[in-house]
Amino acid sequence: MSVILIEPHYLPCIEYYALISSAEKILLECYENYQKQSYRNRCRIMTAAGPFELSVPVIKPGGKVPLREVRIDYRQKWLKDHWRTIKTAYGSAPFFEHFATGIHSIYQRNHQFLLDLNLEFISLFNRWLSIRTPISKTTGFSRESEDVDFDWRSRIHPKKPLKSNPFYKPCNYNQIFGKKFVGNLSIIDLLFCEGPSAIKILERSKP
Repeated sequence: MSVILIEPHYLPCIEYYALISSAEKILLECYENYQKQSYRNRCRIMTAAGPFELSVPVIKPGGKVPLREVRIDYRQKWLKDHWRTIKTAYGSAPFFEHFATGIHSIYQRNHQFLLDLNLEFISLFNRWLSIRTPISKTTGFSRESEDVDFDWRSRIHPKKPLKSNPFYKPCNYNQIFGKKFVGNLSIIDLLFCEGPSAIKILERSKP
């Protein structure tokens, strides 16, 4: 793979990292219109009750709004709820203490825009996973871009089956809950459970 165009996700799933770690360059879409019920503002983690979805509430004016202008709604107590849920779910995970401070510090910055929150998490996880793929942001919206080789906008989606994307195949690892492995959760599930081994598992997740 070469240059890939994709939107920034919130606490991206493993499939997302399988894709960007295979690219020569990533172009993040910042000017598209915001889309509801996508990974742009949500993720899935594992809890004692099974997979659980975390969603960042946003303030969305009427009509179409570019992703870069979508503001986070702090009138809702989502931030404390997200961190409490993550801590409850992964507090006993082998590598929780190793990664928790870095994740919590980003939450404490109270980002005004969803895009800024997502970009900071993506950058943090890239460092932890030793992903050195150059990343840049779009400077405007285009339905078809001549500067990219693969347009993966909205292709990684909660409602789309994994088999629709050829670059990711779930690779089992030790999860702290459940007898049956659940694939393609947020990358934090892999990091908290496997620590330094997360990089190797990510590589084995790419067919």
